[in-house]
Amino acid sequence: MIYKGSCNCNQWQVEVEVTKPLGDFNPRSCDCDYCKNSPSVIISEPNMRIDLAGGEITINRNGDQLANFYYCDSCNDLLAVGCDLNSQLRGAVNANLLRDANQLGKTIEIQPRLLSADEKIDRWGRLWGQLNGV
Repeated sequence: MIYKGSCNCNQWQVEVEVTKPLGDFNPRSCDCDYCKNSPSVIISEPNMRIDLAGGEITINRNGDQLANFYYCDSCNDLLAVGCDLNSQLRGAVNANLLRDANQLGKTIEIQPRLLSADEKIDRWGRLWGQLNGV
């Protein structure tokens, strides 16, 4: 199934390909101070393909400096979060950007700040999909 969306200024287009309907996803919301300052909810699955296409991008790193946070340079919307895992860029997409985001399941709060660096990387390797276009 393919779902599309964009950031608020439409500079970045998002397309995700997943193996299940959006209603089967429970978006994740991180409870750390960094994420609370730029609210978003993310979705991912190991077989997900995330394609981003657009203009300029801002890349930020937070906390333990393991993951990149990709933002639209114009409207500052979070597009995706990603990390190079086993020589492949893997990531999760900001579900708020999807046109059909209202179909998503209930949001769950996560606490990755409680995990060690190795635990985070292991978790991302099991949950994140292929990230293209950044």
